[in-house]
Amino acid sequence: MICELVIFDMDGTLVQSEDCASQAMLDVIPGLTGTAQDVTAKYRGMRLADIFDDVESQCPGGVPANCLDLYRQRENVLSNTMITPSAGVEQMLEQLTIPRCIASNAPVEKTQRSLKLCGLGAYFDDAIYSAYQVNAWKPDPALFEYAAAESGVQPAKCLVLEDSVVGIQAAVAASMTPVYYDPHGNEQAPEGVPVITELEELIGLLQTL
Repeated sequence: MICELVIFDMDGTLVQSEDCASQAMLDVIPGLTGTAQDVTAKYRGMRLADIFDDVESQCPGGVPANCLDLYRQRENVLSNTMITPSAGVEQMLEQLTIPRCIASNAPVEKTQRSLKLCGLGAYFDDAIYSAYQVNAWKPDPALFEYAAAESGVQPAKCLVLEDSVVGIQAAVAASMTPVYYDPHGNEQAPEGVPVITELEELIGLLQTL
């Protein structure tokens, strides 16, 4: 494989923000129970609307009508103390010589905010793409296809780094090379997908492809 573009997932990959999002949901959704870590493990990589639907199906009436607004407000408050850069992310990005972008299920504004909080904004400039731009969420491949098209790179020459099964499924469906980032030992990568546990491993992996 000749890699001409690395497409990064954001939440749980470049930054550790999923427990922040999970805690915000726990704080505003009465029907959701467990710890932030429990919620993250159960819904990793899923779109918010699908999470809300799942909670509602298990606890009818447990999701407030204005849940999305309440969630955004609470997550914004918690982000100031709960979102942190992933271990080794700056070192990896400093060594990466291949063009890169971010393709996230989250809104562009949320991704930009997290990058700023973690001091990573300069590594991506405007190369940020959101599922909201294409109205399609992982595991749908449309977001990755859009990111590749906007970057002027063929899908077969793209590598995708993801920490969720739905993200890996989207990469495979887009005919891209997936790599599963598993810093927490989740061991959920589909068979045959390369796994890294530290971000700096990506540099060595790229040299072997």
